[in-house]
Amino acid sequence: MTGGDARIPVTLVTGFLGSGKTTLLTALLRRPELGPFAVVINEFGEIPLDQTLIGRVEGQVAVLSGGCLCCGIGGDFATTLLDLHALRAEKPFQRVVIETSGLADPGPLLAPLVQDLKLTQVYRVDGVVAVVDALQGFRELERQKVSVKQVALADRIVLSKSDIAAPLAVARLKVRLAEINPFAPFVVANHGAVEGAWLFDPAPGAAIRYAGLPGGSAHDREHAQGIRAFCLWFDAPFSWDTFADAFRGLAEAHGEAILRLKGVLNIEGRPVAAHGVQHFLHAPEPLAGWPDDERRSRLVVIADRLTETQLRDFFPA
Repeated sequence: MTGGDARIPVTLVTGFLGSGKTTLLTALLRRPELGPFAVVINEFGEIPLDQTLIGRVEGQVAVLSGGCLCCGIGGDFATTLLDLHALRAEKPFQRVVIETSGLADPGPLLAPLVQDLKLTQVYRVDGVVAVVDALQGFRELERQKVSVKQVALADRIVLSKSDIAAPLAVARLKVRLAEINPFAPFVVANHGAVEGAWLFDPAPGAAIRYAGLPGGSAHDREHAQGIRAFCLWFDAPFSWDTFADAFRGLAEAHGEAILRLKGVLNIEGRPVAAHGVQHFLHAPEPLAGWPDDERRSRLVVIADRLTETQLRDFFPA
């Protein structure tokens, strides 16, 4: 809390699909010195996985699925924040962190946080953090209008996956980020690890800068056209090599259309998290335990102009 302002600070974490927002959030929430959080997670699609991948955190987690926070569920977003505040006595928290869908424009989401009187009485916006993928970030900034908006509105920029990207590509991306937003400092994250004090330091004049942003009704929704989320379920366990072979075939045929792939897989009886973006499949991430009672593999794929049949054709085994 700064300047005698007792309202609850809100930090918005944005970034295009697969940029590493969930990894960043997981690392932050597992640091008890930063205090308990209330987390609002928005996912594109009907089957939310990010809460499962984050695991148990201190505080509260609310999931809004089925669309972008900037488009179809703005009313649910405001209601969720007010409900969280009403329950604060039962489950105390010191901060709200909102992880947006990778397709969300932060502008229409920030507008009610500084314009809605019910929200502004109890919450204040501390700033916007944009996560940019060093592997795909430059390409996404060239191809995806919403990716540019996410960077342009950011108060701070976190560069992810620089450890597996070519140094020249990282340098070129840094130049491009500075062209879009020369005022936002950036930091390189190591597997999502970022100094919390730096990330959550209130951005000066944030509420004033965001006050003039248009609401959801004026938002350009072109980013959602043709993009769909699919959830594939697999009953029998399988090996990682089997899954990687299937992904390779999918990437060769439709790599540019695979905006995001994530899942909790049953790999020979053990729970493993899977993450992929376009042609790139990250190394398997073993989980400490099953996040719930479900033992089937669940895989969410967000794709541009692909059908579920086209996706399933690559996983016949």
